[in-house]
Amino acid sequence: MPATDVILAPAAGSGIGKMLAEALLADPEFMPAMKAACMGGLKATRTWWDKSSRSMQSEPDSRVQVQTVALLLAHMEGEPIKRIIHQHLGGDGSGIDPLAALRDSPALLAAVKREVEKAEWRSSGRNGKKRDPQPVEAADIEVPTVSQQGTK
Repeated sequence: MPATDVILAPAAGSGIGKMLAEALLADPEFMPAMKAACMGGLKATRTWWDKSSRSMQSEPDSRVQVQTVALLLAHMEGEPIKRIIHQHLGGDGSGIDPLAALRDSPALLAAVKREVEKAEWRSSGRNGKKRDPQPVEAADIEVPTVSQQGTK
């Protein structure tokens, strides 16, 4: 896909970030460079000096590789979420329709269910099952009167 076919998401915002993104997307070398960077992250290696063999050793850097995969997948999966938010949660100014958003996104529905379960769990136990307070009976206390001695 040529870089000229790429557009920003409708809810991408405005300002310098949008201007920078548009300038980068206009450069025909940007998308190939971005792809090369992603592939480099997926093929990352780490190198160290091994004292016993007195040579440089290298191995795949699984930490960087996993971080690259996670970042790529998060962005790829985020695009449908942005679309759902834009369509159903007022991104285009048409109003909020959370039920439609929950119907369209199983991931969003699962996230809402987890939050509801957490809230229910937090309110269970001692905090959620407090007994009604028992009425307190008035105590029979005799209040001493102030003596008039010592006043002029």
